[in-house]
Amino acid sequence: MKIGFIVVLYKTPDSEIARLENEIISLRFKDFKIYFIDNTKNNHGYGEGVNKGIKKALIDKCGLLIVANPDISLKNLKAKDMLEAGKYFDLWGLSMKMHNRLYYGGEIDKIKLSGGLIEVKPRQRLVESDFVSGSLICLKKEVIDAIGYFDESYFMYYEDVDYCLRARQAGLRVGIDSKTSYSHFELSRNNPKKELLLSQAKEKFFNKYAKFWQKIYVFVVDRLLKPIRQAQGKRTQEGGKPQARFFVNFLSLNASSWLNKFLNFILFIFLVRYLKPNDYGIYALVWAQVSIFSSVVDLGTTSYGIVYLPSEKKEKFVSMFNLRLIIAIIIFFLTILAGFIMFKKNYRIVEYIFLTSFVIFSNMASGSYLIKNALQGSIYKSSIVSNVFNLILILFLSLSLLTFKSLPTLFILIFFFYNLYAYINYLLIKKDFKQFSFKIDLRSWKEFIRKSYIFVLIGFLAGLYFKIDIFLLQILKNNTDVGIYSAGYKFFEATLIFAASYNITRTPIFAKLAKKNFNLLVATLKKDLLFLTILGLAASLAIFWLSPLLLPYFLQGNYLPAIKVLRIVVFALPLILISSVFLNAMYVLKKAHLIVLIFLFQVLLNFLLNLIFIPSYSYTASAYITILSEIFNVVLLSVGFYFIGRNYENIS
Repeated sequence: MKIGFIVVLYKTPDSEIARLENEIISLRFKDFKIYFIDNTKNNHGYGEGVNKGIKKALIDKCGLLIVANPDISLKNLKAKDMLEAGKYFDLWGLSMKMHNRLYYGGEIDKIKLSGGLIEVKPRQRLVESDFVSGSLICLKKEVIDAIGYFDESYFMYYEDVDYCLRARQAGLRVGIDSKTSYSHFELSRNNPKKELLLSQAKEKFFNKYAKFWQKIYVFVVDRLLKPIRQAQGKRTQEGGKPQARFFVNFLSLNASSWLNKFLNFILFIFLVRYLKPNDYGIYALVWAQVSIFSSVVDLGTTSYGIVYLPSEKKEKFVSMFNLRLIIAIIIFFLTILAGFIMFKKNYRIVEYIFLTSFVIFSNMASGSYLIKNALQGSIYKSSIVSNVFNLILILFLSLSLLTFKSLPTLFILIFFFYNLYAYINYLLIKKDFKQFSFKIDLRSWKEFIRKSYIFVLIGFLAGLYFKIDIFLLQILKNNTDVGIYSAGYKFFEATLIFAASYNITRTPIFAKLAKKNFNLLVATLKKDLLFLTILGLAASLAIFWLSPLLLPYFLQGNYLPAIKVLRIVVFALPLILISSVFLNAMYVLKKAHLIVLIFLFQVLLNFLLNLIFIPSYSYTASAYITILSEIFNVVLLSVGFYFIGRNYENIS
């Protein structure tokens, strides 16, 4: 039987080619031929090179094909050593010596479908294996007849895993000879693109063979939770059991977020059921006014505290708390003053803004409690307190709507409960910090502000961008139009949980990739863009078609026009999801200043368009302007990221 050796070359030195050729000759096969396939000038991938060699070998009537990398050594082997396993297998390999270790074939993870080499030596000489290393594969002509050639869609890596899996699926026998070994130098180990190519090949293999449940499992557990768990684990090593603590904290925090959004949505249903559009418009205006400076109140210190303080002294927490308190007091009076200026002709709204502005202190205290718990690795405590508070708050607010159906009662309850919540969080903080006194610490405050001011500016501009249409509707139209628009927009906001969840889980991954490999970051971005675009479009179309059928059960009477608002603005969802991908990438690439410029432009554009079209088209104009603004957002962010990528390419 004629043997065909197929060796794919890429920039391989002549000395290495000569060395391998001599080693193949030394095997002393009676009838053989070597096919060197040089991919240096025209490289379309390893699989294509192998297939070229196989086709040439088959033309020459080769009955056994041996595919080999040029960076292996067959020294001290003989022909009989390589052929022994052929008595039992259709496709086989030998044990591989690499990096001073021996590997005995490979196995495919049953869930993630990732290929891994086996280090445990088998008890028997000849054993079955999920796959054999592509650095040396022996296969009979019958294998080609049964399953064809290598899959050329793999540029490099995983073509061996794929081919072996196809062989096993066809009922062919795949295994290794554990007694006989060869050496693999793996010259590609120093290739800077190896990790990117390996990641792309692994992704292709997974998408080709994974079942639906495997895709869901890997997306949630491996791609979303794993990077965050690793980051949390680094911070909690001293406390022991970092993985268990991570899951408790992460799941409780996310469950709390989802529960709070659900409870607030229930409250919204009560609001539109028992309040007239005019009253609901006032309610929406008050909250828009109070929340407009929320990012300034936080000053980015919640994120700063969670990220930095666990590795710093606890004394800094007290300094941060004092800074947050001072800013909260300033913003409290600024919010009331701004409310008075905007609504001085309607003192009822000014009174409601005053009562609701105490939420500023509540947010300051609860955010500080969250930071404190992050210091101690017990974020779940904040989740518990938040959930209990929101359950009680929503219950009482809903009962007041059922009983009184009046705004004054609603805002008095808001005033009472949020002040109570602030005081409870303060007591919980003070319990763990016995020496808790006010002290001016300008040096620490300057450090906090220096690290967070850019994010404060982004948060403020983003908040203004999303609320400016409500203010202009009230000024140019009336509270009723504000109520109808806000009701439709509230249903749309419920879909933004996708963007919020994506931002929380994906940012740590992007940060890691940005430091490691820019090309790998870009590849991940492309996959995310495709996935989120499909998800966003599917959700938008579903809501567009189903909302006229379902929403009349929730929106009745004068609120029915809000359905039209939702059916328009919902098509901003895929655009917002796409923007989230670019925004996260720019954050981790330290290009936040570009985001500031983009949001500043968007605020001005949104203001001008609403100012021009609201007088004629009211909330319908605002709905369409939302979509138009998000289109501009996607264009600006994608162009910005394109030029960032160009700079990275020039640097590399």
